[in-house]
Amino acid sequence: MQDLTNQVKILTSFISAALMSGCTAIELPVSESADLAQTEKAIVLSHAPVTLSSDWQLVWEDQFEGEQINKRNWSLEVNCWGGGNNEQQCYTDDPNNAFVKDGFLHIVALKQSHTGPDNAEGTIGGATKTLPYTSARLSTRDKRDTKYGRYEIRAKLPGGQGSWPAIWMLPTDNKYGTWAASGEIDIMEAVNLNTLSDAAGAKNDALESRVYGTLHYGRNWPDNVYKGQAATLPNGVNPTEGFHTYAIEWEEGEIRWYVDNIHYATQTQEGWYSQYEAEEGKLINASGAAPFDEKFHLLLNLAVGGAWSANANDKGIDEGLFPKTMLVDSVKVYRCKVDRWKGKGCASRSEHAIQVIGHKAPEILATDDSYADGPTLEIFTETLNASLAYASYDPLDIVDYQEVTEPDRGTVLQVNKNQGSGNIYFRSPVTDVTHWQETGELVFDLKVESMADGVELLVKMDSGWPKTSDYTVPLSAINEWKTVRIPIADILKRDNRFAGGNQADPTTITNLLVFEPQGEMSFKLDNIRFEK
Repeated sequence: MQDLTNQVKILTSFISAALMSGCTAIELPVSESADLAQTEKAIVLSHAPVTLSSDWQLVWEDQFEGEQINKRNWSLEVNCWGGGNNEQQCYTDDPNNAFVKDGFLHIVALKQSHTGPDNAEGTIGGATKTLPYTSARLSTRDKRDTKYGRYEIRAKLPGGQGSWPAIWMLPTDNKYGTWAASGEIDIMEAVNLNTLSDAAGAKNDALESRVYGTLHYGRNWPDNVYKGQAATLPNGVNPTEGFHTYAIEWEEGEIRWYVDNIHYATQTQEGWYSQYEAEEGKLINASGAAPFDEKFHLLLNLAVGGAWSANANDKGIDEGLFPKTMLVDSVKVYRCKVDRWKGKGCASRSEHAIQVIGHKAPEILATDDSYADGPTLEIFTETLNASLAYASYDPLDIVDYQEVTEPDRGTVLQVNKNQGSGNIYFRSPVTDVTHWQETGELVFDLKVESMADGVELLVKMDSGWPKTSDYTVPLSAINEWKTVRIPIADILKRDNRFAGGNQADPTTITNLLVFEPQGEMSFKLDNIRFEK
């Protein structure tokens, strides 16, 4: 639930889950609309639990006995930043929001107005914010930081529209840069449990019951990515109905997710990466298992609203269901005695677990923007300009693009997209295109082969979400090549339709062009260029 701050996660055309170090989820670039709730079909935990290795050695635990939160293990955040994710709670150290009683840690979200620092660090003296709810977020940072091991948290989750409980981990030292280049591990997140489910194919009366395990990584926001897997408990049990143990096993190059010892997902270093700025601002690929090869710390929190929960299921926040409480029975952290330095030799695996396919590291582009000097900038003619790279925002795996041969034309770019959120774009060095504004035109040949009724095709220029300008491409006959000409000034003067009041900054374009159908469409592109 990173403080990016997904975020991430749910407006089907631009919000994503993400979390910037210390936050919770934030809008990502290029229409990163993530509804994480729809990116992966939930696996039903109907297979047997695994047998845990006897070589796991307990490092530390908290059974939440006594009458106070153990300050040797936990610190309480104090801020009204909203997770960078438009969450509606202030995190406080008020004992009404977090306390130990009857052998449980209580994290309580209350409907009460509160004013506090409008920054993640809780720094006093700067800007403040007033929000309508209070809650708590506990962290083990600089107290119980660890690398590799088994992490078990037994908890009972709250339900209701607007609830967002999370059990997760952030890097302590941010060796590879700020969120999410140094990574984030979400052991468990859930939103709006016990509301009507919005899962694809859910029955009309089905209630929300999914929990999620996710990794965030890549580059500093907004060039971060994430990948996760949803799961539902056996026999239709809802996580609000009792205590369940949420766990990961983390070893060098591999992370596995469990609920009640049922192994349901695995991610490996072949599917994650970190790219960060070294000396003199040069972007490089981190080696080995980075970014998940450094010490992390645990976080426990209950957020209210925000980009994910307020935009999923019934939408908004049900004010009549407060207070809400997340109960934590125990936290246990183990290390593997077989190989304590790499965490290997204690794995508990199931053949039924999903092997999550992650993201490959994108090509690192040169920083020189002289490729765009003009008077003609060839973007794609037979092949892609060597200074650019293909990329796609495709959380639902519905976008396919490839260079193909077209009779009498040579090589063209074929794009197919199904219903849902997604696009294809051309990554670029940070580029100043102001010299194209006065008389420059975007010119391309377009052949629409099929499209659903009423679908629009947007072309965008992007300088980092939400600074994006989009333009609706005029469409005509099906299966005929047509040349489209659009003044570049007409694109740049448009707002971001998904985040009004924002436009691309022509001095710092990072994604030179984005082609984004607003529905199902198959089309071809050729001779894409800027002309004066």
